[in-house]
Amino acid sequence: MPSSIQEHNLSILVADDDRRMRESLRDLLNVYGMQCSLVEDGQQALDLMDKQNIDLVLLDIQMPKRDGMQVLKHIHKQFPETDVIILSGEASFENARSALRMGALDFLNKPYNPAELLSLINSLSDKRNRDDKGYNKNISSISDVEKTLVELEEIIEKEDKALTHTIVNASPAVAFLWKNEINWPVQFVSENVTKLFGYSANEFITGKVRYKSIIHPDDVERFSDEVPHDEQTIKFKHKPYRVITKSGVVKWIDDSSSIVRDEKKDITHFQGILIDVTEREMSRQKMLKNQVSLEHIAHHDALTGLPNRLLLWDRLKQSIKKIKRVKKQLALLYIDLDKFKEINDSLGHNAGDEVLKIIARRLLDNVRLVDTVARIGGDEFVVLIDSVAGMEDVKIIAEKLNYSLQQPVYWKMHELFVTSSIGISLSSNSTEDPDEIIKKADIAMYQSKKIGRNTYQFYHSR
Repeated sequence: MPSSIQEHNLSILVADDDRRMRESLRDLLNVYGMQCSLVEDGQQALDLMDKQNIDLVLLDIQMPKRDGMQVLKHIHKQFPETDVIILSGEASFENARSALRMGALDFLNKPYNPAELLSLINSLSDKRNRDDKGYNKNISSISDVEKTLVELEEIIEKEDKALTHTIVNASPAVAFLWKNEINWPVQFVSENVTKLFGYSANEFITGKVRYKSIIHPDDVERFSDEVPHDEQTIKFKHKPYRVITKSGVVKWIDDSSSIVRDEKKDITHFQGILIDVTEREMSRQKMLKNQVSLEHIAHHDALTGLPNRLLLWDRLKQSIKKIKRVKKQLALLYIDLDKFKEINDSLGHNAGDEVLKIIARRLLDNVRLVDTVARIGGDEFVVLIDSVAGMEDVKIIAEKLNYSLQQPVYWKMHELFVTSSIGISLSSNSTEDPDEIIKKADIAMYQSKKIGRNTYQFYHSR
């Protein structure tokens, strides 16, 4: 668990009208020891913020009563200490630009990347910790970089190198001026380059060390490809890249550059402000390495490892798109275990958990690899079959599953019996809503319970 998140214990509010998204975010944050409040519309978000302090809002744009942009505007005005990250499926450039201009910390598209979101929260928590202790190192560094770049541009035009040294050497950033030639020969570099790379300014300027030669071999091609050569671009920014210092240490560099042209508009030089972002990038790389497991946590049930409600909904949505193309039907089987509560009450939750894991394994063993088995509640499972010819095919599957679940489960010295009530909905309509299909199967499942359990029923409209 990221220590900085533990230390600060951010107060987080999730505002999203999609229940699945709210619950998914809650589950992800809980894994990392973070608690959050959930609201379903913009007005509820503002009402809650009037009552309690909120450090961070994870905000959707499309919401009833008050949309995300209205909420963001209100937060920026009334709660300036609260940070906002937009999580939205409305991923237009205009929306992103508007949100960032209105004060949002960042704008992430749905489906969000759990690693990216956690990295943002981690960085925010680190910053708040430093601010609490009276440190504003990152903020001052950023302002120094921007200030240095502006001043360097003015100074280079005047060719006042002495003044350049005075300004940039007092900055945490390193200033470079490269010629637009092969290997980017260095015409000027600030003396504080030694702190960053280990090489002296003279070694770069005399050509003993070529700048491209210290860029990590895996990043050289990308570094070159990111350099624009059109007539319009004035400033550009490399994605963070790695360099190898004189001592052999690998560092990550943030490189903000601009282009110098002559009177014919030909590029003569590139000038850049470089800053060491190794700590930040190493943290990000670590998060990316854990991305697979994080995505698994966000979309799978912790006990059984099966897809959860959120992933089921996504796969069901994909199946709906497919059925029209393949001219078949999809079937959704909603399974509720009979008498499961009696096991929990008599033998405890450890026994119940073992039974659930055995049931999950049996369901998987009796469907195809391409089918989806999900756990969506305590003792509720769903099987999604996305390509069936008709009702008779589904009956065979339901009977097979029912028979499998009837078999005794052995736990320690106990022989346990669990049966199931199954509700089935069929769809061949590519415009049908996933929630409606699940709801129909749920209704049919309750019909199975009413007629005696340990059976299955198809949904029939009344």
